[in-house]
Amino acid sequence: MNPTQTKKARSLGAALFSRKGLAVAVTIALQGGLTSPGASAQTDDTQSQGKYKLETIEVTARKVTENLQEVPISVTSFNGDALERRQISGTDDIGKITPNLQFTNNAPLAGNNNSSVVFIRGVGQISSRANTDPGVGLYIDDVYMGQSVGGTMEMRDIESVQVLRGPQGTLFGRNTIGGAVIINTQQPGDEFGGKVKAGIGSDSLMELSGAVDIPLADDLFSRFTLGTKKQDGYVTRAYDGLDLGDTNNTTATAKFLYEPAGNFTAKLNFDYTEADENGSPLVFAGYNNNNDVNETGAAANAGWFAANQSVAAGCSDAWVALPGPPGRPVTTAEGSALDVSGLVTVGGGPRGYVGENTDSACANNQWNSGPFTSNGTAEVGSELKNWGTSLHLEYAINSDLQLKSVTAYRDLAWTGKRDADNTPFTILHTDFDSSGDQFSQELQLTYTGDDLSAIAGAFYYTEKVTDILTVQVGDRGDGFTCGEGTNRCHLDSDNNITDNEAMAYFAQATYDFTDKLAGTFGIRYTSETKGSIPDQFDYADPDTKYLEKKLYEHDFSATTVAANLSYTVSKDTMVYTSYSEGFKGGGWNSTFNFALEQSDLDAGHLFDQEEVKTYELGFKSDITSEFRLNGAVFSSDYSNLQFSYRVFIAPWLFNAGKASIDGAELEFTWIPHDNWIIEGGLGYLDTSIDEAVQIEVPGRPVSAGPAEGNRLPFAPELQGNIGIGYYGEIDGYGIQPRIDISYSDPVYFDAANTEAIAQNDAYTLVDISVVIESPDMDWKVALGVNNATDEIYRVSGNSSLGSGSGYAEAAYARPRMVFANVSYEF
Repeated sequence: MNPTQTKKARSLGAALFSRKGLAVAVTIALQGGLTSPGASAQTDDTQSQGKYKLETIEVTARKVTENLQEVPISVTSFNGDALERRQISGTDDIGKITPNLQFTNNAPLAGNNNSSVVFIRGVGQISSRANTDPGVGLYIDDVYMGQSVGGTMEMRDIESVQVLRGPQGTLFGRNTIGGAVIINTQQPGDEFGGKVKAGIGSDSLMELSGAVDIPLADDLFSRFTLGTKKQDGYVTRAYDGLDLGDTNNTTATAKFLYEPAGNFTAKLNFDYTEADENGSPLVFAGYNNNNDVNETGAAANAGWFAANQSVAAGCSDAWVALPGPPGRPVTTAEGSALDVSGLVTVGGGPRGYVGENTDSACANNQWNSGPFTSNGTAEVGSELKNWGTSLHLEYAINSDLQLKSVTAYRDLAWTGKRDADNTPFTILHTDFDSSGDQFSQELQLTYTGDDLSAIAGAFYYTEKVTDILTVQVGDRGDGFTCGEGTNRCHLDSDNNITDNEAMAYFAQATYDFTDKLAGTFGIRYTSETKGSIPDQFDYADPDTKYLEKKLYEHDFSATTVAANLSYTVSKDTMVYTSYSEGFKGGGWNSTFNFALEQSDLDAGHLFDQEEVKTYELGFKSDITSEFRLNGAVFSSDYSNLQFSYRVFIAPWLFNAGKASIDGAELEFTWIPHDNWIIEGGLGYLDTSIDEAVQIEVPGRPVSAGPAEGNRLPFAPELQGNIGIGYYGEIDGYGIQPRIDISYSDPVYFDAANTEAIAQNDAYTLVDISVVIESPDMDWKVALGVNNATDEIYRVSGNSSLGSGSGYAEAAYARPRMVFANVSYEF
């Protein structure tokens, strides 16, 4: 990919036909069948087992239950059967089957396997720290999840998943500037029964889960679940053989449903998740070394931490000059033959050089051992404890009015230890220990009349998170240490307490002007107070703070609106046009690594909120009883982008400029015969940073950020998927073979479009499975292979190449995996 590439003047159709990975999808589309976003073609109980048909999909995209085909919003919806049919086992798999959604784990800065990076239509957030809000809202059973860590989870006991694309700033509001992912779990049944499932697979995969419904009284029902999964990692540390990217988690839930009367319902939910894993599967992706010892200008811009550590280790082909006055010494390793005379004649910042060789004492690009080997030696690890409870009350005041309350509390604690440079040297290592809780309360009043339906409500949210972040930095001279076995480095504290509070009021109404034309208007006012209490220092002098330790607070507010018109062309086709707004509050930077002056605080302590305005035109159509097609085109104005720059080595968020996003989605389901199902979708994004702000922090080096013409991160130009399934019977046993193919164009993982960490090539994934079901449908066996062609591709990356630390790291997806599982329903 070319970072200076401007918008491509080609149509979506031309792009589609140029992609060999979607040739099958094109053929099917031209032959006549496409249909709805994630339509749930399921078993029809009135027919023989396993037969496919189009079904009515119910969604809650507007906080009420509606037919997907009648909702004038771009929504993809899958029920639990559809997810199981397509072998979607975790939230990070959803992007494979949802156009213009990127959902990945292994956010590098967290170093935690359960961290998540979610982007919809090119809008999201990369940072996992509590001081930064997600750009896509994640909701589980109507409860907003305030942090990105914990967003990557196993898809157990799922009733449905809905992906709402575009800003949802009216009904969902807080931090749904890119969209929302809504996960609903199974509710208690009114009869005793349940399901157990066990599986094995590649990399010593072992998983076991179960769910049981237990009626406690005529009006009181319960459901309990338990699940565990273990799997070896797929990245090996050469130093000690530790496997990274492993899975070792357990989840448990308890749900109670109370229905004492026809007009009142109460639900109480509990959930608990625990994970204890070796660490994120991050590997070396590059190092910013010089290649000419005499090119002194380049030496000044090198990733000089490597030079400093190389000299300490005895590398004969390295030198370093630490900051100092004119005539400061140039240091080489004892016995080095490098001629460094005359290289330093004036004072200034650090400089350094390391030759490219295979000397193990030298920190250079020799430590790149490919996608599945890390040469790091620092302590790593990934742990998580995440639990919560929520109370849902619904009361029907009369046939037209309903009152709903959702009260929720969540507690999250996690650690992430990471060797960012992935070399045997102490260049930059991080140790994250985070703990915090959140409380939310939402009230909704819903009215449903003949021609008018409306909803009004209020939402309150508060969270407090304590981050203990220790950073080892290899930038000091002799005599400094980070602990046993280290030299020329120091320990930094980037501790911070995030204390946030938000309040919102919202209303939305839909009026049927005629039996064909309807209009909707919504408005939301949100007020947020963002607080930060930093405690940041060098551990060699913990009493001297980088900035004053106190509460820093700032208020953010926005009034966002949404409006749309929908027209029913026929009983099977609806078209709509819409306008929607979203915003994401600003906050306080809380990673510094040096003592701050007032000029630093003025330039970058506080960052402002960002905003999106989106115009959309779409349609939803059941073209025939076997064939559904939904689509949308949209254009978004994205302003005050919150992007990360390196100030010295510390990642600071700044409002980096403006961007434009144009795109389209097309989704389909086709039932050419009740034994066949063909489903999939296409997403197209044309993103461009139109205005890039030149960031300056007086007296501090700032890395290059996004440039005009750059693409947005996590926004591949073309993304598509297709799944083909068949149902047959042999001696009464149902046999369901299936193939799923997903495709992605190249994708950048930062706004600077850094090639060293990007997924620079398009890739196609092939998943194959077959399910065997018993004649009485009480048990089934699934056999399959994910990533059958063993495609090697990156899912995330992080670059500090432009700073003194000079490293880059990346995470790849797990290679080909074979699996088998058996499930039994009773």
